[in-house]
Amino acid sequence: MKIISASLKNSSIDVQIECIQDVVVQGYPNEFSQVILNILSNSKDALIDNRPADRQIKISIESVNGKGRIVITDNGGGIPPNVIESVFDPYFTTKEQGRGTGIGLYMSKTIIESNMGGKIDIANIGDGTRVTIEL
Repeated sequence: MKIISASLKNSSIDVQIECIQDVVVQGYPNEFSQVILNILSNSKDALIDNRPADRQIKISIESVNGKGRIVITDNGGGIPPNVIESVFDPYFTTKEQGRGTGIGLYMSKTIIESNMGGKIDIANIGDGTRVTIEL
């Protein structure tokens, strides 16, 4: 969070973190940090592009059935339904040329599912997007 918090603040994005309970997860801390950075960066871009009056990112951390669950939601307008199934594909991007490579979410999925044995899912909710990570 420290890496991107100044950028989020400068973009007038309110970040709320709710740690329902302490969660300890075994794995690769640097790679996991990259996953969180990728997700927050995508949320930031969506919030800037779609310009909601009250830009918000919410992060919830809890333990469910013995696994850690991190849920990140934003109110950045969501992902077009015709492309949401492709967001984890390599080199897939909805951003204009020069703004994205399409590698961030692909690498995030690889890190969470292949390297850490977890699961990552993305869905549209109301006026934004929800990313759920279970480890």
